[in-house]
Amino acid sequence: MNIEINNSGRQTDPISSRPSEQEVRFRCPHCQKLYRTSADVFEGTDPEFDCSQCTKSFLLTGQQDSFGLFVTSEQSQKRFDVCPKCSSLKPHNSDECPTCGVYASRYLELQKAESPVIFELNQQWQKVVTHFDEDIYHQDFLNKCHLKMALNFAFQKYSELQKTLGFDSLCEKYIHQIELRLEQQFKVPDEKSATKIAQDVGMNITQVVFMTLGSIGMILLIYNKFIPTFPNLNGLVMMLTILAFGVGLFSNGKSSIKF
Repeated sequence: MNIEINNSGRQTDPISSRPSEQEVRFRCPHCQKLYRTSADVFEGTDPEFDCSQCTKSFLLTGQQDSFGLFVTSEQSQKRFDVCPKCSSLKPHNSDECPTCGVYASRYLELQKAESPVIFELNQQWQKVVTHFDEDIYHQDFLNKCHLKMALNFAFQKYSELQKTLGFDSLCEKYIHQIELRLEQQFKVPDEKSATKIAQDVGMNITQVVFMTLGSIGMILLIYNKFIPTFPNLNGLVMMLTILAFGVGLFSNGKSSIKF
């Protein structure tokens, strides 16, 4: 006879050819495989079994149907939500978080009024948690955080979730993506600053050159005033001096423009 062991350590086996009054017979509610076990299975609470054929769990009750088989029921799956404040798991129909004690509905209303951006990102985060195995929801969340300069918020959410779940490869994957995005975010301003510095240096050099030329022209004009050396070139020197000062002042005005 083929003996099968359930998760409670009790022995069960398929239908026997010699039934006894002490045995309990029942079917898996998922695949209808027939089992039998001893009557002491009901000592304590309703026993839980794992079907060897479909590997699903079910509960055995003390009630019998019209065929003398004991009634089984599918084990209901518990649903959980994520607390919008601390990201801990809480019962689906419970408004109060058992971890931080906050009431989710009140917290969301207050957050929506005080910080619409954080409220929107939290709503997107709820979709991530609900569809955690689907990459598209993670990317939508990260893109919105990136657009709103809130990548630190995304990093905090994944870190808190990882503390709740323990080590998780998906959390690690998206935390790494956030770190790469943060590096790019800081790199762009640095490149702009370097470009601005280079432009300012180039502008300052131009300014110095033309202001120097203007000063030389001014000195020549003063010298020619007291010791006439090139009286016929006064007009040309004056025009070049004015032009040099003008270019120097113009470049000074451009260097003060904020890029």
